Amino acid sequence: MSHADDIGNLFTRFGASADSYKEIDTEFEYLEPALTVAEPITPAAAPEPVAPVAATLAALKLPPTLASVPAPVQAPAPAPVVVAVPAPVKRISPAPEPAAQPAGAPLSLREQLEAAARLRHATAQGLNQGALEHAMHKPAPTRPQASIIAVVSAKGGVGKTTFAAALAKLLERPHGRVVALDLDPQNSLASQLMLPRTAPGLSQATDSDEPWSIHCHPVPDSTAECLPFGHADATQLRSLEQRLANQPGWLLQQLATLALTPADVLIIDLPTGATPWLASVLEMADQVVALTLPTPAAYRVLDELQAWLAPLHQRSPAPRCGYLINKVDPTRALDLDMCQVLRQRIGRELLGMVRLDHSLDEAQAFEFDPFVKVPDSPACQDLRDVAHALGAHLAHHHQQSGTP
Repeated sequence: MSHADDIGNLFTRFGASADSYKEIDTEFEYLEPALTVAEPITPAAAPEPVAPVAATLAALKLPPTLASVPAPVQAPAPAPVVVAVPAPVKRISPAPEPAAQPAGAPLSLREQLEAAARLRHATAQGLNQGALEHAMHKPAPTRPQASIIAVVSAKGGVGKTTFAAALAKLLERPHGRVVALDLDPQNSLASQLMLPRTAPGLSQATDSDEPWSIHCHPVPDSTAECLPFGHADATQLRSLEQRLANQPGWLLQQLATLALTPADVLIIDLPTGATPWLASVLEMADQVVALTLPTPAAYRVLDELQAWLAPLHQRSPAPRCGYLINKVDPTRALDLDMCQVLRQRIGRELLGMVRLDHSLDEAQAFEFDPFVKVPDSPACQDLRDVAHALGAHLAHHHQQSGTP
């Protein structure tokens, strides 16, 4: 059976005729590129076993031959090396030096500025060197030329500041000044001398790095002057003590600003107890007045006061030290007995006694001068006697030293 019979039978089954059969061309033009089928990978054959070298040589049975000497290997001729010749370097000739200006020709502005700078630099170096040499050879500050009286006490409430103020009023110098200096932070000396308690003093001068002399105030109704301590808080007090401890000559430098002469007297009211100020002042004092009371409490601290003043005896010449018994009530037997005990204890260093006088307290309360209003009161009389004794001692000292 042919292909045509098969098609005819097929059409007969469908009730159709083979006459309507037409061949359809099956060639199509595909736009997509035809896929390339990779060839199948054939696995590599296993390597054949290699016979041993010795067996192979034996099977070959090669005739013996002489070892041939290989011909010498000739090295290939070296390739020619091409060397790049550098471009010729252009030599830079140095700039010609400026022609020297003829003598007398004016200098240019640049040359004048350079000369001025050199002169300024040389001048500054000379000034710096001179300042350095001056600082290195600067003499140490010396004590004031005036007579210095230090007023001290071992405990408070003995009338130390009251005595210092009275001494400043009574100890007049015909040819000099009397300056009362308050080194006590309580700042009470100004009030005793009828000055405002708010008056600026050494603490304000120190804070502003100014000399102490700018706050030296004249005392009303007196020829004396007063340099108060001034108001100071805890920070300012620590700063003053640090300066005193770290700069040994600082106190002397400040006292030098007062411009005191040998005819002057400087009265220093020191704080109570052993303070840094005490050691510094004792090194320069000519006279020390130590105040005490006719009481058992004052007697018990007398040995401490004497121990603080012991360095005075090591100085040459040793300054005079005197003890003053203050506020003695002659109507009390205990006061009289205590004065007797203190007199025996102090001996020749007893300067005197000042009787108890309430008029001094009234003078502070009502702000009047007791030496003017109540000059004949017991305390005023005793204070005059003590001031006269100290004045006589200073006059004798000045007579020996040749000062007025």
